[in-house]
Amino acid sequence: MKLQKIEACAAPAAEEFAFSEKTVQGARVGKKGDSLYVVSPRRFKLYAEGRDTLVIVRGEGFIKWARGEAPFRTGDCFAAEMCGEYEVNGDSEFAVLRH
Repeated sequence: MKLQKIEACAAPAAEEFAFSEKTVQGARVGKKGDSLYVVSPRRFKLYAEGRDTLVIVRGEGFIKWARGEAPFRTGDCFAAEMCGEYEVNGDSEFAVLRH
């Protein structure tokens, strides 16, 4: 059960994801298999039962989870492993790659 910053990883292109016309939690969300591409104006909640790789494409803010907070900025990558609910706070664009 952890959330940690990892070495930079390649961000997928938004064009690879199918976006819905409806917003989810106030954000535009694209899907590709189990993975997500999120364009969020403020806060977006997620849940990691397995391993998520979070790639910050644009923006800055912090990731909040049960054991604390981690700041992020454009280009950062994080691994969320079985950490349960976590949220990305800040005007940002990010990909959630589920493994």
